[in-house]
Amino acid sequence: MHLEKSLCFVNFDGDLNRISRNNKELNNQLSKNFKKIYILNLNNLRYFYGKNNYPAKNDLKLIPKNFEMVNIKTSDDFIKFSKNKKLFIVINGISKSIIDFKIFYLFKKVKARLIMLSITGQYGTKIFTDIKLKNIFVAHKHVLIKSFYYIWRILTILNIFPKIHILFESSAENIKIFNNGISRKFENYFPVFKISLYRKIIHTNSKVFDTVHNKLTNSRKKNNNKYILYIDSPIVSEGRIQREGYVGPDIKKKYYKNLFSALNYLSIIFKKKIIVSLHPSSIKSFGKIKKSFKEKSKNILVSKKRTADLIQDSSIVLFSISSAILSAVIMKKKIIALKSKYFGEYNLKINEKNVRGLKCPVIDIDSKIEISKKELEKEFIKSISSFNNLIKKRLTNNSETPSYVEIVETLKKEMT
Repeated sequence: MHLEKSLCFVNFDGDLNRISRNNKELNNQLSKNFKKIYILNLNNLRYFYGKNNYPAKNDLKLIPKNFEMVNIKTSDDFIKFSKNKKLFIVINGISKSIIDFKIFYLFKKVKARLIMLSITGQYGTKIFTDIKLKNIFVAHKHVLIKSFYYIWRILTILNIFPKIHILFESSAENIKIFNNGISRKFENYFPVFKISLYRKIIHTNSKVFDTVHNKLTNSRKKNNNKYILYIDSPIVSEGRIQREGYVGPDIKKKYYKNLFSALNYLSIIFKKKIIVSLHPSSIKSFGKIKKSFKEKSKNILVSKKRTADLIQDSSIVLFSISSAILSAVIMKKKIIALKSKYFGEYNLKINEKNVRGLKCPVIDIDSKIEISKKELEKEFIKSISSFNNLIKKRLTNNSETPSYVEIVETLKKEMT
């Protein structure tokens, strides 16, 4: 029987903003090379989660026309969809916890080949639980999600769950770790036991390298240094709530009061407007957020454009916990990290990890800000001088081939 080889993305969001914004170049490249690509809405197959979390039909305008949304309501729906198909599924967004065990079982049942994209270059979080004892009673969801990782891994070794057929990875550091892991070493000694999680690892350029490198290559205009760019990140994320519990409105109010004050101060000191680049999860609230920022200061403007599209004309890039800051690293921009106690412990750890990696200056927005532009320039020079090493280790494979081209060409070969 001839099987239709079908490429799919999994989706658990109530909209398509994340898929459309995060994978814009890849989506367009796939659209040119494949007749049809499916987006599988699998929220109803999760344990302990709400149901019917489907994107609205008007979200279709965010994706190419030959991308088709499929709402999977039951296991039988998924089996029916898979009939007479050989599925290649991009699984970014799925967890390795009990909430998604049914989904992995179904993937194995239909003999799907799993694809993972790790092309952001960002610093990851711990695989296992990373909470303090005092949070144990509010972090039950985090424990539920993280604590089952090793069970999930054992089930992949036993072939009850499928392994990852291809990992596209931009970080040379991560590839070295994977290749020196226990399972890979064991398999090298005993090749008959196929226990390594990643069956193929392909070193690609990072997404930020693609976007920024292509922008510089195709653009003749010089950097205009028109404004200061602030990459916004919500301080209330699912990762934080899972570890620390509910975040009250008083915390948000205090944080944003200090943030507005800091942004306004920096705008005055550097005599430039502040452009705010929103996180994909905040785009649906664009109007409300824009009004809120505008009411606080005329020097602060909110943009719907992607971060990578705003960086080129920025003079300084501000961030807190966003991996999108790596676009600024590629373009060798001056970077300042903003930190606040209102981030919560989880977000502060991410903030500190990024600061160490970028070696950039930090401003505590909860304290009175007094900066010396002369001293800050010295810190910028020191920080920027470290970027080449970071780019080499995490963001590029030393080729000019964009990751979206390499990914598509690899998938075409796999699916012929």
